[in-house]
Amino acid sequence: MDVLPRQAADAVVNMSADLMLLEHYPHPERVRFRPFAWSEPAYTFGVSQNWSKYRAQVPAQFPLIRRSTGGGLVSHLDDWTFALVIPPQHSLFAAEALASYAAVHEALVGALLAQSLPVKLVTAPAGKREFASPDDCSQRAEPYDLVRTDDGRKVAGAAQKRNRKGLLIEGYIWRPFLEGCDWLRFEKDFTVALGKVLESPPVTVAEPIYNQFDHEGTWAKFASREWNERI
Repeated sequence: MDVLPRQAADAVVNMSADLMLLEHYPHPERVRFRPFAWSEPAYTFGVSQNWSKYRAQVPAQFPLIRRSTGGGLVSHLDDWTFALVIPPQHSLFAAEALASYAAVHEALVGALLAQSLPVKLVTAPAGKREFASPDDCSQRAEPYDLVRTDDGRKVAGAAQKRNRKGLLIEGYIWRPFLEGCDWLRFEKDFTVALGKVLESPPVTVAEPIYNQFDHEGTWAKFASREWNERI
């Protein structure tokens, strides 16, 4: 598993970098992991969701950018975020979405439990699940999301995009609900745990060099009104 350096950027750059990680990574056969931060507060929302609905909810001073993954509205005011790409050659690529989601979040909960933090995975219900609109992701926990064991508040969630290039998982952990967490230790523990779950030991790599036109085109997409306000 290639582990990229953790860097801070704005919402357009971060969402562009995640899609580049999926579609233009120089070593497409490798699992790759990108922890990242936000240079300014922002909100993102799922690829198939309505722009105007969320723009009315989000304060005007904050950018609102459409992700390439699904899900609803996510606040990036104080979270810890990552992108993970599983290539088509990996066994989890062909698995059901819930299986890949569970695998990643099992690594995540293990890294937090290593610090004795009060978290657990939401169990999947038996039988058929009723459809529910994503809306504000922080307000409703889905199967294999992370919640606090004491009050049930949602701690972490993720969204996916799958195409012929691989499976992109974008995830977040809401830091205010995990007071006392050592985030430097967490990053190391989570990376190691992910490597074990995916059977791909972590290897630190440099920031990838992309084709200039791919890079500029992807950035322009997430910066455009045509993309963000298209629904």
